[in-house]
Amino acid sequence: MVYRYRGTRSADRQGNSPQDPSAPRDLTGPGNASAPSGQDPSAKTRILCGAIDLYGEHGFDRVTVKDVALKAGVSAPLVIHHFSSKAGLRTACDAYVAEQFRRTKTESVRRGHMPRNVAHEAIAANRHLVKYLTRAFMDGGATIDALFDQLVEDSLVYTSEAEELGLVYPSRNPRHRAVVILLQSFGSLILHRQMERHLGVSLLDDEPDPAGLDAYMAAVLELYTQPMMNAEAFAELMNERTDR
Repeated sequence: MVYRYRGTRSADRQGNSPQDPSAPRDLTGPGNASAPSGQDPSAKTRILCGAIDLYGEHGFDRVTVKDVALKAGVSAPLVIHHFSSKAGLRTACDAYVAEQFRRTKTESVRRGHMPRNVAHEAIAANRHLVKYLTRAFMDGGATIDALFDQLVEDSLVYTSEAEELGLVYPSRNPRHRAVVILLQSFGSLILHRQMERHLGVSLLDDEPDPAGLDAYMAAVLELYTQPMMNAEAFAELMNERTDR
């Protein structure tokens, strides 16, 4: 069976290793916090984007409210005014990252095709989100459980839309498939140094090697588009039920 693309819908359809603690602290880096392109971010959005950048680069424990304020170009009291506490800021960052991740995935589905150069650009544009999520999953905790659960729920929505567009096959258990894909995706990011050793690229690097990106994407596409196992050989494993 050849699964063909249907007409696509319009998009308008309505961690790096921690630094040595003894090293001088300069967490803000050059420039302003990353905000969605084409927008003039409010102070609250600048704070969120600054915190996401800093948390992704340096981890959650080392970054202070003052660091975030300096990165966003605001005062520390303004950060507390908007988010009540550092914990409140972290919760808001989780929600913001999940929403940006959902939006990016949905836009990719509605595009219906992904030229190589566009894929490279998307990886670069969303690296700060990936870094944040990788750090968060490495830290773990109850709040991270909620973040992962949200990613699963969002995945069910945009994957269902991809099925409607003829981009992916339906699943016998969509939720389990969504969970496994997320586990595999973020597990590979936690092992990004091994990815770099064997494929020549880390998806968390600021300037990844294009050839390494192509090698990684080719391997991922092969896994998702070409069967590896003989379905008949594993039919009993998939279908039999035992009491043991």
